[in-house]
Amino acid sequence: MVNGLQDYQLGQVITAIGGLGTAAFGLVDAVKSAFSGINRVGLKHIHQVVSDLTPEGAVAGAPVNALPQANILETLTANWVNGVDLASQKAIAKSLVKLHLSASNATFVAAETSVDPAVLSAVAANIVTGTPLTQAQGDAYSRFDLIVTALLDEAYQLSDQHYRNWTRTLAAIVAVALAFAGAWALVGSYHFWHSTDPLLALLVGLLATPLAPIAKDLSSALATAVNTMQLVKK
Repeated sequence: MVNGLQDYQLGQVITAIGGLGTAAFGLVDAVKSAFSGINRVGLKHIHQVVSDLTPEGAVAGAPVNALPQANILETLTANWVNGVDLASQKAIAKSLVKLHLSASNATFVAAETSVDPAVLSAVAANIVTGTPLTQAQGDAYSRFDLIVTALLDEAYQLSDQHYRNWTRTLAAIVAVALAFAGAWALVGSYHFWHSTDPLLALLVGLLATPLAPIAKDLSSALATAVNTMQLVKK
């Protein structure tokens, strides 16, 4: 059984590894300004879904009082890059999609949302003229709203997961590089490459990324457990 001192050192090790992961995440975040492509990871799927819901190129005429598709995509890009709350991003996207709906593009949108094209076209025309919707039209528009919500939720959730996985992978690579650099600086190049230190550095770098968000909590819990065990022994 490890003694109290060893447990305390283990807490320091966990904290140090978590600090390395935090530093790696910080470096990845810092280089976003130089490599803007990092911020756009995941956007492609969102753009594809929203483009399908806001057709323009093959549609005669333009929606009334609505942003063009290009401006919609630019708005969504700005919100994504600046890290606006995900729920707010989805709400804005849905509002812009519904605002873009018109009698001229309703047939194309209906094909993407599995709604009756004739009914959706009538709904779009009535909305423009301010004509109250019939019961059937209201039901169809409600189904359209729910399907658009589901499509956008799927797009944003998958894109957010893609972005987080991508940045975590970058942070892991940076953490491994920092671990190698730190170990090499401490022991020297000859001793480093002729020992088990490269494997330890690799292990520390790989552990740093998942441990970074929980390192403080783990260290605090371990310290509390050690103190409790010491009190029990007394």
